[in-house]
This record gives sequence, C-alpha cells and structure tokens, in this order.
Amino acid sequence: MKKLVAILLMVVAGVGFAAEQTLVMVRSPARAGHVMDVLKETILEYGYKVAHTQRCDGGMAEFHYKSDFYRVVFFGKVEEVREVLKRHPEMSPYLPLKIAVVAEDQDTVLAAVDPRALGPMFPDDPELQVLLARWYNDINAMLEEMRELKKPK
Repeated sequence: MKKLVAILLMVVAGVGFAAEQTLVMVRSPARAGHVMDVLKETILEYGYKVAHTQRCDGGMAEFHYKSDFYRVVFFGKVEEVREVLKRHPEMSPYLPLKIAVVAEDQDTVLAAVDPRALGPMFPDDPELQVLLARWYNDINAMLEEMRELKKPK
C-alpha cells in the first residue's frame, strides 16, 4: 500500500513539491471502469469540466507496477483556472485538478492531492485560500460518492 501511495503522489502531483502535500484517498468496491464513468459524470454535476483523461498503465509498468486499470482525470472550471494562473503562474504544475483512478484487487482506489496544501505558498491571497478550500470540499465530496458506489449488476 505504501508503494501505491508513493506512486499516486508522483502521478497526481506531476512535479516536485514546494508545499507540504496531503493525499485525499478512498477505496470503492465498484470496478474501475464503472468508477471512471461515474466519476466523470460526477465531476460535471459539480460544475467542473473534464479536460483530459490520461492512461498511465504503460508508464507504470516501467516501474514494475502492474495494474489492469490506471487513469488520471484532469478537470477544472476553465475561467477559475485561468484567473488563478493569471495571478499565480507558479500554480501551473498543479492545475487543472487531478484524480487518479487505480484498480487494486477487486476494488478501485481514487486519490487526489488536497488543494489546501498549496495555501501556505500564497499566504497573502485570502481569495485563493477560499478557492482551495472549496476545491478540497468538492474533491472530497466526489470521492465520498465514489466510495459509496455499488458494483453494477
């Protein structure tokens, strides 16, 4: 499990960490493909847009990590992301937001970096602090919905 968490951190963050990072993670009893489909719908229901879905299975094989299903969903609200990047271009490695979806045994593990962990990098921007907290709340709520998914019949 420690190896999985370390790999997820690398993929979800995408770059070296300038701030302390916290991983938000849940386990769903549903199959990864089903979780992925429902996650994309849920992201839209929360008002975000899916920007890209990236397959990571092949790249992880180079690290001798075997997974039948490993994807990262990139998402955000376009105008919010543009505004944040205009004020803080150094946020570009962390945006858009990301959730990793990994099959593990009969379950699916979902993980994301807690956006609030970026807050200490921008102590003089209270508006950004509120936005990071909202992003965290939305990500946490989405992941909780995935935790509660049942296996389709």
